[in-house]
Amino acid sequence: MTRKQYAVHTVRDEPVRLRDQLDHIAAEGGRVVSVIWQPARQVTLEPGLPPYEVASGYVIVSEHELPEAEGH
Repeated sequence: MTRKQYAVHTVRDEPVRLRDQLDHIAAEGGRVVSVIWQPARQVTLEPGLPPYEVASGYVIVSEHELPEAEGH
């Protein structure tokens, strides 16, 4: 039997980096579940704190099958 494990990867907003990460996931036998692009933005953690810049990029969720541990 196998069980599924999920991983989250972040990649800069560059097509070559996105392709390389997707190729890496596939080479490991993983399956891409979701790819989300996020624009550059300013983030404020709490009111009163100064905002900071976050670069644009991709968030990739992948699924990997792992062998079930014996006895489970």
